[in-house]
Amino acid sequence: MMNSIDDRTLLALMAICFLLLMSVFFIIIIVGLFKKRQSEHRQEKITLQHQYQQEILQAQLEIQNQTLQQIGRELHDNIGQLLSVMSINLDILEEDVSDLKTRSQIIDTSKILQQTIADVRSLSKSLDGDFAKDFGLVDSLSHDLRRIRATGKYQTEILMEGEPYRLDGQKEFVLFRIVQEILTNILKHAEAKTIKVTLHYTPAQFSLTVQDDGKGFDNEAVLGRKMENAGAGLRNIQRRTEMVGGTYIIETARGQGTKIEIQLPIVL
Repeated sequence: MMNSIDDRTLLALMAICFLLLMSVFFIIIIVGLFKKRQSEHRQEKITLQHQYQQEILQAQLEIQNQTLQQIGRELHDNIGQLLSVMSINLDILEEDVSDLKTRSQIIDTSKILQQTIADVRSLSKSLDGDFAKDFGLVDSLSHDLRRIRATGKYQTEILMEGEPYRLDGQKEFVLFRIVQEILTNILKHAEAKTIKVTLHYTPAQFSLTVQDDGKGFDNEAVLGRKMENAGAGLRNIQRRTEMVGGTYIIETARGQGTKIEIQLPIVL
């Protein structure tokens, strides 16, 4: 009789232990599923935030491009036309003037005006984003560097390494705007003498490097400034690089110039 009771007690204890183990097992599964769902939710939230930021950046870029294109057309069509009329009037005036000194001054003014017309046309192309899409990244960057070199204040150079290929038109346009932002920062702040742009092509990756010999800066200090004192240039460069799926590396220090490299994986 005692053995029968002990057996029933043992079975009851085993059943209780089994139920406890199953309960723990189910709790572990539920907790695991809950944590997985939490992780998926956080990832979905990050993805949605990233998509939202990308859409906002794309909209900002399109608005900026439309504005710059409009300015470029106004420069080309209106200002350029007015300058051309002035050039024609100077030519007529030159023929009517007999005084050699005055004629010489008119000729000099006409040369300056012709250079101004050429600069306006060059600038209007630089402002037009379709120029980069139509003629490609290399030609567009070469055009901008020639324009900077023509000021006589800078030595500029563009180099290509590897076998060149075209990128997606939208990516080339964004990269062109990124380099324009970098060049603007150099002209405004760097006090540089030389600017070198290098495009490196490999089957797996495209990289673009802009380097100057200017005064450099403390990158962490610049990025750590308060909103009211912070410039948008570096942040725009980083955000636009991320927009095309690239990474952004900057090497700089005070008195040592600045090197900015953009790396873009090539998806076949």
